[in-house]
Amino acid sequence: MINNEIKIEILSNDQDSLKQIAKLHKQLFDRDHFTTTFREGLLLNYFNALLKKSQFNYKAIVEEEIVGYLIAGKNLDKVLSDFSRQNFLKVFYYLVNNPKFIKEKILELLRKILLNSQKSSAEMRLFIIAAKHSKDLKGVGKKLIQQLERDLLQNNITCYGLSVRKHNFKAIEFYQQQGFVEEFRTIKSIYFIKNL
Repeated sequence: MINNEIKIEILSNDQDSLKQIAKLHKQLFDRDHFTTTFREGLLLNYFNALLKKSQFNYKAIVEEEIVGYLIAGKNLDKVLSDFSRQNFLKVFYYLVNNPKFIKEKILELLRKILLNSQKSSAEMRLFIIAAKHSKDLKGVGKKLIQQLERDLLQNNITCYGLSVRKHNFKAIEFYQQQGFVEEFRTIKSIYFIKNL
């Protein structure tokens, strides 16, 4: 696999694509992401909800295999709130069975209630990106971001942001190489912004 074999296409919510990105999600995200604890059915519903409401969705393909994906849009936090409400018992089950997340979720809720928590100045958000990377496969994440930025500019959107866990040093370095600048920090995340 070499870089020119990577094709970027629109990511739809067909069953095959959903299954491939769910599998990729579990492979590429570490276990400190709550959604990695979900079984396939709930994870498929999660991605389906995101894809229905997001404005920019892409998949990177090499030899018919999805090797990366990107989901971006506005108000996707509301999509997650709605998803959690609609799947309350299932989400609660995974929370109880993975108690390390209980403290994190309680702290997030308290921060939102008690503090006037900071909010990014970028309305458009790169919500999630995942890309395989190996000796033979490089540049997937960069190609996904380049496609997003072309489409953002075509839609007269000149600024977007994202957040990343503070301990995800590889991702932080990658985003800085792509021209993102730090906007602010929270207890667990760094918020970045980029002007196009």
